Amino acid sequence: MKNKLIFVILVLSSLVLNSSSLYAEIFIKAKVNNEIITNLDIKNEKNYLIALNPKLKNLEKKKLDRYAIDSIINEKIKKIEIEKFFDLSEDKNIINNVLSDLYSNLGITNVNEFENYLNNFGISIDQVKKKISIEISWNEYIVKKYSYAIVIDKNKIKEKIEKMDKKNFVENFLISEIVFTLSDGEKLKDKFKLIKDSIDNIGFEETAKIYSLSESKSNGGNVGWVYKSQLTKKISDQIEKVDIGQHTNPISAPGGFIVLKLIDKKNEKLKIDKKEQFKNAVNYEKNRQLTRYSTLQYKRIFNKAVINEF
Repeated sequence: MKNKLIFVILVLSSLVLNSSSLYAEIFIKAKVNNEIITNLDIKNEKNYLIALNPKLKNLEKKKLDRYAIDSIINEKIKKIEIEKFFDLSEDKNIINNVLSDLYSNLGITNVNEFENYLNNFGISIDQVKKKISIEISWNEYIVKKYSYAIVIDKNKIKEKIEKMDKKNFVENFLISEIVFTLSDGEKLKDKFKLIKDSIDNIGFEETAKIYSLSESKSNGGNVGWVYKSQLTKKISDQIEKVDIGQHTNPISAPGGFIVLKLIDKKNEKLKIDKKEQFKNAVNYEKNRQLTRYSTLQYKRIFNKAVINEF
């Protein structure tokens, strides 16, 4: 009996020592308001980023750490703000649709295969769903907060469609975007260097997923095909200066800046469905304005947040 007691004590002592050792390895790396970011959070975020963006595994540790920290800060700022007003979205249909886009981009055909893939990186499918939920909820938050402020000149849109209808061909651009803002005291050249270095290292689409504030970030910044007439002159002028596969320098926009990549372009022979074109143009303008308000709101919250890195 005595020997058994000694054995139990030794086992418990070992467990306590191992537990202490485990906790000793976890330490705080940053704080966003009252929420902490540990070295374990950063490790998990790096694994998540690499799982979705395999090119990142070849990146030097310092840069990858920076991407992971920025990604966590971005997520925490949004989550803290959202939860002041409502619970995170649990819309399974939307979450599953975004999930499907994520694993399809990796060449994975179903969610079970994706779950097994994530397990190799120490990530659960529920962790990914929570991240998606935060982005969906942020978009819902922006819509609820700013829908009243959206102003769409439908007559102007109709006039543009009528002009397009009189042309034989119209210029059409396939573009991706990175929408970003500057924190107080941050310089544009420094922020753009950070983004450009990331583009050079891991590509435009992967950089959009990390740094863009637009709703399109989950799709690598892809906006789709856009008629030249839908763009402002300032933006269309910049797009026309770059070759296919290249990106613009930062273009100033209300509340922030936008970098655009020209994926492809074509002159399209017009056979316009005016009703469909009107609907698409209205949706595009609505999303453009919501992206602007999202950028402005994030900047306001970011500048008020207490962020400390250790």
